[in-house]
Amino acid sequence: MTLPSWEDPRVRQGLPRQFSLRHGLLESGATAVGWKVGFGAPASLELMRISAPLLGFLTGATLIESGSRVDTAGWERGIVEFEVAVYLGKDLGAGATNAEAHAAICGVGAAIELANIDLPVDSAQVTEIVAGNIFHKAVVLGEPDTSRSGLDITGLTAHIAVDGLEMAVTSDLEALTGAYPWIVSTVADTLAASGLLLREGDAIITGSVIAPIPVGAGAEFTFVLDPLEPLSVTVG
Repeated sequence: MTLPSWEDPRVRQGLPRQFSLRHGLLESGATAVGWKVGFGAPASLELMRISAPLLGFLTGATLIESGSRVDTAGWERGIVEFEVAVYLGKDLGAGATNAEAHAAICGVGAAIELANIDLPVDSAQVTEIVAGNIFHKAVVLGEPDTSRSGLDITGLTAHIAVDGLEMAVTSDLEALTGAYPWIVSTVADTLAASGLLLREGDAIITGSVIAPIPVGAGAEFTFVLDPLEPLSVTVG
């Protein structure tokens, strides 16, 4: 039987190194922004031999504005991910029910994440992937829609465009990521297992709603989580 990700020895070995990296950034003046998850899609769970997504962190050190240009020269395998961000309106501890996870969310927004896949993606690399913050390089966060408290994603449709050409549309936002309440509770459980707390004000980016797009596919990547405001990032 597959252990919960926060009990997996590979994860338990990687998280202290990841948290040390985060602590160093915060000590250097970066602001705490929240958390990210990775490898939550069904095929990824099977590939990595995990039962829930892996945890990463977000700080102001990698938070960029919509419309920014990111220099990806030297990246091994850069990708762009188009994600739903959820925002905590109150602290959430371990063992939260779906209803409690819903109730903890005070807003929903769009996000774009850039990552550089610089390790083999397989189950033998879980410790190193976790320790390295799951390939994270940059994140764009849209304004949260506070009218969607309680984790209301009703009527949201994702439109993804590359260089102005629409590449994908989906309204089934949880098809690849898994259910958002499950992701929120997984983050809370993983943090609690390390003596940390998912706190009011934290953001969680929940995983890409479509398969990630290589940075080489174009220059400008645009994400509209309709009816919310569009986000974009340019790579070069």
